[in-house]
Amino acid sequence: MHKTVTIKTIAKEMGVSVSAVSKALNNYPDINESTRQAIINKAMELGYSPNMLARSLVKNNSNSIGIVIRDTSTIYGELFKPLSRAALARNLTIVMGDSNRNKVLEMRHIRAMIDSRVMGLIIAPVGNDTTEIDKAVAGRFPVVYLGSHVTDPSKSFVTVDSDYGTKLAMNYLFSLGHRNIGFVSDIKTGSATNTKLNVYRREMNGRRLSPAIFMDDKDDGDLVLAAYRLADRILSYPKKLTAVFAVKDLLAAALMQALRDKGISVPGDISVMGYDGAEISGLPMVNLTTIAQPKKEIAEKLVDLIIRLSEAGAERKVEKYYAKPGLVIRTSCAEPDGSR
Repeated sequence: MHKTVTIKTIAKEMGVSVSAVSKALNNYPDINESTRQAIINKAMELGYSPNMLARSLVKNNSNSIGIVIRDTSTIYGELFKPLSRAALARNLTIVMGDSNRNKVLEMRHIRAMIDSRVMGLIIAPVGNDTTEIDKAVAGRFPVVYLGSHVTDPSKSFVTVDSDYGTKLAMNYLFSLGHRNIGFVSDIKTGSATNTKLNVYRREMNGRRLSPAIFMDDKDDGDLVLAAYRLADRILSYPKKLTAVFAVKDLLAAALMQALRDKGISVPGDISVMGYDGAEISGLPMVNLTTIAQPKKEIAEKLVDLIIRLSEAGAERKVEKYYAKPGLVIRTSCAEPDGSR
């Protein structure tokens, strides 16, 4: 019996990457013509069949990547444009579904994408239990999880290093001279929130400073009302805070407005630090200092991962990627009064 010749076989014979072989066989423009011809010649020599599983995973489908996001009003919604650009550069398209934080709707989107034969699925899931997703997909195509809900070592995922990002935020506030720094969240649970809270505590305790934690307990989904409730709690706190770190930009922007409505100057009376790098953070009326997620890098990594795992077929391996966020300095943070 002859051994099956796959894209991986050709790559090994040629001493090139699987991606290079795929580009040559699928007529991608970003590969040298002489390299393309050499790969095609080797494929013919080895008796490669374009109907083999590794090729069918790329060609016998809709040439699309599915993405299911738990809420497009979050930073994940802003990934759609860079994802679309990254996919288009590889002659692919993106099909998106918003689960609206609803597990039933999430599974409806996933099943629809299975029916449409996407080549792979990117998902920012509602929860961290992927049992139902795994059962529905059943290995038909690769799944790459986005965000911090799923960092199971048995799953492929792309996430932002929240530990690094939170430390970056705290170190910047410390460098300005802040010591009385509050932690602000509109929810009480969530893996990303928990990570940020733990790092905040660690950074404060490491400097022998008292943590001041404000987490909204209504959980009514109204971020603006949550910001006003949190502003009241911050202003009634026994110790005067000079800065707060909000777990996401949308909350930080709403909190800035709530504080200003109550006669508090930002950053004159209190500095506000955000997290995400959402588009709203750069608006002139917000001008938020924040920890920005590298959206372009994340998008390109997600698309590359889906393609590579799809081409690997049954031989695909788990891959994990932690993107490093960066500090964006604007005008919402300044030295505290006593430091000026």
